[in-house]
Amino acid sequence: MGSEQKNQNKFQDKIQDRVQNKIQNKINAHGLIAPGDTILMGVSGGADSVCLFLLLWDLYRDSDVTLQVMHINHHLREDAAEDAAFVRQLCARAGVPYTERDVDVQAYMKTHKVSSTEEAARILRYEAFRGYLSELPGEEETKKLAVAHTLNDNAETVLHHLFRGSGLKGLGGIRMMRDHVIRPLLCLSRAEVEEYLRERGQEWRTDSTNEGDDYARNRIRHHILPLAETEINAQAAEHIHAAAQQLGAAEDFICASLQAAYERIVTAQEDGIRMDRAAFLELHPYLQERLALRCLQEVSGCARDVTARHVHIFLGLFTLPCGKMLDLPHGLFALRRRDAVELLRKN
Repeated sequence: MGSEQKNQNKFQDKIQDRVQNKIQNKINAHGLIAPGDTILMGVSGGADSVCLFLLLWDLYRDSDVTLQVMHINHHLREDAAEDAAFVRQLCARAGVPYTERDVDVQAYMKTHKVSSTEEAARILRYEAFRGYLSELPGEEETKKLAVAHTLNDNAETVLHHLFRGSGLKGLGGIRMMRDHVIRPLLCLSRAEVEEYLRERGQEWRTDSTNEGDDYARNRIRHHILPLAETEINAQAAEHIHAAAQQLGAAEDFICASLQAAYERIVTAQEDGIRMDRAAFLELHPYLQERLALRCLQEVSGCARDVTARHVHIFLGLFTLPCGKMLDLPHGLFALRRRDAVELLRKN
């Protein structure tokens, strides 16, 4: 072997080792995978999911962690069957069990009145993943779904939520682990993923729907983030991702404080809830808003339909004279008692 080839191999080893070590450290730090776990990898055939497959296979093929792959065929492109064949062959070469599911996105959109193809595909995809995981043997906490979101996906998600008026929860972006879903690649950029695959000599499939600007996320990916990286800061995506992680940690802290306040202030009643007025008014104004929102959502059962306007109307009752009553949307009304505010269902 010539010196040039040796140097090239050494360079490739460095890239592969760097990425692999980075992923292993994140998995260990966040407790994403434990001995005895069964990991179902969602593999579309794109660069991110192929990278996820190779990294987890390298890290856990000789361990007691069980790896499986599921590919979802959305039937949205003419070459969708070729994607499935690509993933099937990838799994066959590695000896990893492969499962394929077909979903009908168009039928789901019509039946459930979902206007976004992207959203309908996401819902059906995760339904298929959850259904398959539930059928696997073993304790529920040992069965996990690994998906291949990167820090670029997180940056795009945060911007999308910001532009749509999301609160703190949405600005926290994509979590490394939520319930049974893990995202080991969230610490990698899309450039790192593709560099890793190229140096490894691994091909991947390209989804043509990601090339156009039909979806808002694609417009952020193709225009807004690149402009920020060229005109403001080359590490814009990394910085947005880092900020999202901090906001996510802040949201976790707030949720813990909110739960403690809820347990101290709110008492369940047959037709609604009762809130201790004095204790409520001692809360920070932001916690007051969050607690009011949670109570309105719980009693109404209409989480998505409760707006900031409803919250502010309800908050006003806490400073009105005793005996005042408010009619609220979704079949609710609220009463200002001497030492409490009651939120009740009209029926």
